[in-house]
Amino acid sequence: MGKILPVSSELAPPVESFALRGGRRALSLHATGFRHAAGWLAGGETFAGYDEITDLSLGRRGLRIGTLRSVLRLPRKLFVDADAPERLAAALVERIGREPDASLRLARMAEIGELARHGAPLRATWVAIALCIGVHLASLSIGPGVHEAGHFGSTYFRAGEWWRLLSANFLHGGLVHLALNAIGLLALGELVERPLGSARTALVLLASGSVGMLAGLAAGYEQTVGASGMVCGLAGAVVVLELRIPDRLPAAWRLPRRLLAVALGADALLSLVVPFIAGAVHLGGFFAGAAVAFAVTPVTPRTARVPAWVGAAAGVAIVAVVAVAATVARETVGGADSLARRAERLMALPGAPAVLLNNTAWMLVTSPEPTDAQIEIALRSAQRAVSQTGRSDPNFLDTLAESQFAAGRSEDAIETIDEAIALAPGEAYFLEQRRRFTGERAAEDRPAPPAEPDPEAIAPFLDPWSEPRELPPGHPPLDEEPGISV
Repeated sequence: MGKILPVSSELAPPVESFALRGGRRALSLHATGFRHAAGWLAGGETFAGYDEITDLSLGRRGLRIGTLRSVLRLPRKLFVDADAPERLAAALVERIGREPDASLRLARMAEIGELARHGAPLRATWVAIALCIGVHLASLSIGPGVHEAGHFGSTYFRAGEWWRLLSANFLHGGLVHLALNAIGLLALGELVERPLGSARTALVLLASGSVGMLAGLAAGYEQTVGASGMVCGLAGAVVVLELRIPDRLPAAWRLPRRLLAVALGADALLSLVVPFIAGAVHLGGFFAGAAVAFAVTPVTPRTARVPAWVGAAAGVAIVAVVAVAATVARETVGGADSLARRAERLMALPGAPAVLLNNTAWMLVTSPEPTDAQIEIALRSAQRAVSQTGRSDPNFLDTLAESQFAAGRSEDAIETIDEAIALAPGEAYFLEQRRRFTGERAAEDRPAPPAEPDPEAIAPFLDPWSEPRELPPGHPPLDEEPGISV
């Protein structure tokens, strides 16, 4: 905040000082401005001229001073005297009143204070949070089908499943993941939606979420979920507001610039070193949010009438969310019909990964009462997965054998499962599958899959940012576990 003073800088003696706790140097008022030894994140040793002050926000917790360069937060407990925040605010107003343009500046500060008291309600922010929570509860209630239908994967998107650009933003990998993103949405959403309003904020959220997933597509992510693209989009919007209209923002709606820069740098660093963080999604969301915020920021925050095109775009965004919700619901409850459509889309896509072909075939053939036509689709999908891997994966061979058995081709199923047994000798699961196919075990009595292997042993195979890979021999076909973009 303000001008950072070199150690050797000298100022005229202060005209008034305010003692601070913790051994800090007193906040001092001088002829042309005030000096404060703020913490490093708040800007360090700073001097701000009275002509730089844009807002004074006095509250129960303390005083916030907005300037053209940043914002200074002074908690009440920081001062030695309990009434110091009130005295400091009054002294600053008195000093500003001596400036040549005092009446104009004080009038603007009064307008900003009125804006702070009547900021836009957080409709878009709370709707986004509610959708995240609602979708998470639905996934817990309905099961993994919600994730399967909604998570973002570059292969699925290239196969025509467009809705995943939006739906993946509202899915999460667990309660902690959900809580972190909900907190981020609320904290940053308030800083954006209060000045911009709900329609503009909705555009920021939807654009950053979808562009973030497109960035994940460019990076080749196969399994991505989470609202972090939208959170980073809000961060981009905060940066634009801070740089473009700092003189029109209430101090309560701003963050110290150095703190903001450190937070963004920390996120970028974590994206580079933590393997399960979707760095490309964060980056795409940030720049999309910044671009939209730049385009829709009014000359005067929130007081400017929402342009017709912004209202129309927000309406389109709402329709898109409803359409995506309906599509995900259809894909989730559609059962074998949805799986059959997905299998056909994957088979029509050149270079579709064998693991996706296999897993879709397995879920389709083991779904309740698949039709003959659906079993045939599962059989073709399983055959392609086996062919692409040179008949070297026992799990894929098991899926093919299951499909052959469901199609009434028991002899082919026995030959295929024998290949799987040869690749994973001694695996009881495959042996019991053979007993089903020979009639020694009831056809409907499918054996339980083998116990999960050591998580560390299969971790490299479940890397959410890599191309889908084959699991170790003896591990049954699994539904994909979506990676986490936090």
